[in-house]
Amino acid sequence: MPAATHSCQKQGRTARAVLLFALTLLLQACGGGGGASTSSSPAAGSASSVASSTSSSSTASSSSSSTSASSVSSSRTSLYVTEPVVANCDAGQLKDSERIAVLDKLNAIRARHGMPAVTYDASDDSAAAQAALYMVANATATTTPSVSGFCYTPDAARLAAVSNVMIVVPFSPGASTQDFSSPQMIVNSLINANPGVLGRRRWVLDPFLTKTTFGRVDGISISNGNPFAASVLKVAGNNAADISQMTNDFVAYPYGIYPVSEFQTDWFLSFSAIASKTDAAANGAAQVSFASATVTVNDGSTALPVTGVAADYSGAGLPNSLQWKVTGLQTNVIYTVQINNVIVNSVTRQYTYTFTLQ
Repeated sequence: MPAATHSCQKQGRTARAVLLFALTLLLQACGGGGGASTSSSPAAGSASSVASSTSSSSTASSSSSSTSASSVSSSRTSLYVTEPVVANCDAGQLKDSERIAVLDKLNAIRARHGMPAVTYDASDDSAAAQAALYMVANATATTTPSVSGFCYTPDAARLAAVSNVMIVVPFSPGASTQDFSSPQMIVNSLINANPGVLGRRRWVLDPFLTKTTFGRVDGISISNGNPFAASVLKVAGNNAADISQMTNDFVAYPYGIYPVSEFQTDWFLSFSAIASKTDAAANGAAQVSFASATVTVNDGSTALPVTGVAADYSGAGLPNSLQWKVTGLQTNVIYTVQINNVIVNSVTRQYTYTFTLQ
């Protein structure tokens, strides 16, 4: 579903920007902790991002009463066993099929990158729903819920702090937040518009991740009376001790045969080296250096222009990342990426891999 995305990273690792997809829905999102916000005004005939706002200091009142069902036409199939009632701080009950669909999409993405599958942890379902409820109630995507915000709970704050979070609002007449699929929210974590660190992508593509939890709430914001959908995907706190079964010693995006629907040709490609498969923390700046790294992308006969090469060592997923843009990418072309002069555990390494957008 077309959307616009706003990303933010873990506290102390913040970055902000805007990614425009097209017409129907507006999205804002965060991965990890809070931080500064930016904003832009909607453009005529297109979706546009808005800032992550701070939580309201007010408390819920019955005068704001409305349910998420009011934004869903009778012809639509609900995503819920029991619809949320945001005005009552009731998160409702999401259908298991939504959680299964999210887990399947997450694991399909990870399999494409040669990563082990993650399992579902239902023990945090309630907390994830509370975090999503908080964001709808306060009309904000945040990983640092405020105790003064509508529908605040300690569990909401706990889950938001270790999750990729996202909020959606209908942007065209007749649209509903429930038209935006939960799996698409996972895809938008890959295509996150962010000029600094690609944190939400890196959390999804963390090879050490073993478990996840998903929560979603659709409803009418207490803060401003507008319809929103918010999602919460737990991405931190469940790390494998050993990923030696993984064949590759790197994580590249895109990699192999890659669906063009899950990649933006004008956005950043990225690469992370795996310096240790037995210690997730031993993959940072002390073990991996991109200081002298060079990137080339070749279509078999011609080297394409590469720009915006930058390194980041924040702890979003693997704590090392190299990113760049390529001009002129097309579908159904085999591209070869070569990254030279990467220092891994004091040894100079070269990496070569291919990808094809289809």
